[in-house]
Amino acid sequence: MSTGRRAYNLLRGYIGREWDRIKSWERLDALTELDDKIDAPPGEKAASEEDAPEKTVVYIPEGSTREQAAAHILGVSEKASFQEIRFAFVKLSKRSDPSNFTSGTPEHTQARDIYKKVHWAYRTLTEEMSDSDKRFGSLEIE
Repeated sequence: MSTGRRAYNLLRGYIGREWDRIKSWERLDALTELDDKIDAPPGEKAASEEDAPEKTVVYIPEGSTREQAAAHILGVSEKASFQEIRFAFVKLSKRSDPSNFTSGTPEHTQARDIYKKVHWAYRTLTEEMSDSDKRFGSLEIE
């Protein structure tokens, strides 16, 4: 087996595992989606809206906050430092990049959803941080 094929199979396994982990959170509150009003009929959304991380829908289980859900998605603690959040974000973002998979495959769709959720989680955890913390938080100054 070639090195490229082995790497592709490892990515497929990773995406499948991450998909199962994140989907378990969505199943908890899937019924709330049925209660929400649908604004547009299915199929009328533009393709650019579908890929935009800003339009990501993340279901947060009852009894938990947005920050708890975001920390769970990134796999960090709720009180994680900016360096830990950024490290987890970069790692998950690279692994779940949809361009690593052939378009139209189930792995591509799952990777796109994970990619959007990772970006949402990063924005959620870093939105309260000041710009100086973000700018200088990743510098290794002694």
